[in-house]
Amino acid sequence: MPTYITTMPSQSFKSIIGFVLLFSLYHAAEYFVLFTYSPIGFLSFQIAFFLVAWLLAKWQGLNGLAAWRLDTKKGWFKNLLLGMFMGLILYGGAFAVSLWLKSEQIIQVPSFSAIWPQLALFGIGTFFSSFSEDVLTRGYVYKHMASKTSALTFVLISSTIYVLNHIYRLGDGVETLIYLFLLGVLFAIPLLFTKRLWLTGGMHWIGNTTFYYTHSAISVKEGQGELSPNTIFIVCIILFIPLMVLILRFFITTLRYNGKEDSLSNTSASMAT
Repeated sequence: MPTYITTMPSQSFKSIIGFVLLFSLYHAAEYFVLFTYSPIGFLSFQIAFFLVAWLLAKWQGLNGLAAWRLDTKKGWFKNLLLGMFMGLILYGGAFAVSLWLKSEQIIQVPSFSAIWPQLALFGIGTFFSSFSEDVLTRGYVYKHMASKTSALTFVLISSTIYVLNHIYRLGDGVETLIYLFLLGVLFAIPLLFTKRLWLTGGMHWIGNTTFYYTHSAISVKEGQGELSPNTIFIVCIILFIPLMVLILRFFITTLRYNGKEDSLSNTSASMAT
């Protein structure tokens, strides 16, 4: 009687399949925003993204969304609030500097009562898109690289994936690519310190919402300043990175995930001590 040998998919195979599935769902949602403007289509695929992310974690023998660093243990909400505040400071501060240097000029500021419904709708949508992108380009990558590489290598790979994930912006010029890469670095740092995505996601979410308010809700035109708004934003991110490290070092005991660790090499451990 013949003997049949059955083989289970390897963990590497599962991780690749998972990334492809999440990437496809994320960009399906983006399609409904960029090309058809269907909020229902967008939200449907975003919800599917998180459902599949949970199922993939279970398939890979992991603990649901907590595997991708979205745990709900003590301190997660403090991470979220701090991230929201820092996102407002970074994006709002960069816009204020751009106005001060006359790189941008405000044409019209509508009343808040006129724009709050649209701003609220955008805020809800970008909550999902910001956190799903953070899971895709940071949380998922971190989980599968945690025991295989150094913190620096993780940051470089994660930041590169973050840039490439903006497939519709890859032709927007060198400045755009630079600030996207630097944002990738900035957003990866809280994950290394806290082992969570909540601070990163909060910063990403409110940063995107602030940018929408300052460049879509408010009418703005290019000014006569010597520096472009993108150059100013690049400088602000560079200055914000060491500030982020200092803040994380100061609050590390209340922000860091206190469950089972997936540690990178000693580089990340030394950063957080």
